[in-house]
Amino acid sequence: MIVVFVNNCVADSSFSIQWNGGQSNRTAVIQYGQSVSIDTSTVNIPNGTSCWARAYVQTGPNHDSSDNFTFPTNEVTYTLTGGVDDPEFSCSGCN
Repeated sequence: MIVVFVNNCVADSSFSIQWNGGQSNRTAVIQYGQSVSIDTSTVNIPNGTSCWARAYVQTGPNHDSSDNFTFPTNEVTYTLTGGVDDPEFSCSGCN
């Protein structure tokens, strides 16, 4: 499965997949309008695990999504919008 992250936030950001007891490596830092993905075949996520996204906003706070997905599923896309101090996630493919 692929998790796609789209950065429509005003700040450069990197991303990871989070779950209780684990997390993926961070992606490369991307700029506004760019996207990056994580192939979950490279991450050891147990089946049936509830996962969410974390954004590492450059010059701002880290931010967790409120939308979760249950691993594995079809493709999930998280889009980050907003400003440095108040970024917001939306999710396509989440529960």
